Amino acid sequence: MSRSNVPVAAAYARPWRFLNLALTVSFITWIDLGAITVMLPSIDRALGTDNNILQWVFSGYSLMFALVLIPAGRLGDAKGRRFTLLLGLALFVAANTMAGLANSGIILVVARLLQGAAAGVLTPQVNALVEELFRPGERGRPFGAVGAASHAGAALGPLLGGIVIAVAGADDGWRLVFLVNAPIGAAAAVLIWRYFPSRPTRRQTDHHDLIGTLLLAVGIMLVILPALQQGQWTGLLPWLLVPVGIGVLVAFRSWETATARRHPPVFDFRLFTQRTYRRGLLIGFLVGAGFAPLPAIFSFYLQYGLDRSPLITGLTIAPFAVGSVLGAVLGGRKVDRYGRPLLAIGLIAVVASLATTIAFAGLHGTTFLMVNGLTLLLVGIGGGLVITPNNTLALQEVPRADVGSAAGMYRTLRQVGSAMGLAIITATLFAAVGANDGRWSTALRYALAVAIGIVAAALLTSLVEILGNRRHGHGRAS
Repeated sequence: MSRSNVPVAAAYARPWRFLNLALTVSFITWIDLGAITVMLPSIDRALGTDNNILQWVFSGYSLMFALVLIPAGRLGDAKGRRFTLLLGLALFVAANTMAGLANSGIILVVARLLQGAAAGVLTPQVNALVEELFRPGERGRPFGAVGAASHAGAALGPLLGGIVIAVAGADDGWRLVFLVNAPIGAAAAVLIWRYFPSRPTRRQTDHHDLIGTLLLAVGIMLVILPALQQGQWTGLLPWLLVPVGIGVLVAFRSWETATARRHPPVFDFRLFTQRTYRRGLLIGFLVGAGFAPLPAIFSFYLQYGLDRSPLITGLTIAPFAVGSVLGAVLGGRKVDRYGRPLLAIGLIAVVASLATTIAFAGLHGTTFLMVNGLTLLLVGIGGGLVITPNNTLALQEVPRADVGSAAGMYRTLRQVGSAMGLAIITATLFAAVGANDGRWSTALRYALAVAIGIVAAALLTSLVEILGNRRHGHGRAS
């Protein structure tokens, strides 16, 4: 019997083998997301693109990521993690090859959309594997590893992109960043095909809710699109798409509720009856909006405001990567002991560190790099202490049969938050540049103030929950 056909129970004997393979996949997909922040000026020069194309190169990934996450989670529940990971990796390899060989902005946009879809297929499988391979009391460390891999990929992407561009040159360096990921993805696919069990961990019907999937995708797209296109669409009329999108999402819920008895829904709305899951979704959305855009904001500031090279930009942002990994690992190890108060500690660290950055935003030269490096390190640690523990707490009561779609919804709302936060904060940054005679330090202060406000809302939500738990005598980790 080949290893790919071993009984499913064997997967539980050596869970870290399977999780480590999945973490490798997660890492390389998040590199795609992070590296693009330092590659945009090189892409602009090489392809002669306009601002609209660059916006879609940057944001199209996030849009497709958010659209695919939930149905991909349900697909993994039904078809098994091996099948879904291989499907996602095939799309990932094809998309990176297309991006690396692109000779026009349109082709690159299509490649980025496919990259985002591939990441959306792969990401919920990693979280679901933690739920399937580890018992509830053992999930803190594996979720810490998941958080460390995603944080490291997203935050190290700018550094790796800057190094490759510095070595290979601005014309070809950005292409190599994409092309190098393709053989890594292919190698990961071979290992997954070889070692992962070929059958799902449970029996489920193969029926796919195409109508529900379409309603969900259209609703999310209508909600996000005005934010992503705010630089090109002027006036308030495009924002009318948001209430239309909310109406489509309400229709999605009605459809899913009505058809749940006939087949497994794309997302089971009964999960919203779990308080830990609901509050985890809200905090995840807010943290995604306030925390995830920070590497891009600093990259824009350094490259466009201070005229730094991609390599210097990547090195300047590197402490954020180090802090994110440290925070994710520490948070994963301590969440079972400290529970929700750990989130408050991390959020306070993020708010305080960003406030310090605002205070010293006018510095230049080596002093700025040193102060900025320290504050970004602390911001990364704080964010890692929030995102990984919140992921664990949000999913701790989800039934195993629904972990894929539940993790998909969690990541979808985080990604929607990231996309909307990025649009709002970058719009603030560039608008402030124009309104303050090109003073980038002032613009950075305004942008970071918006980020602080969003993170503070997450902190308030967390504190309210902690106080509520204490009044009602709930357990520490709830």
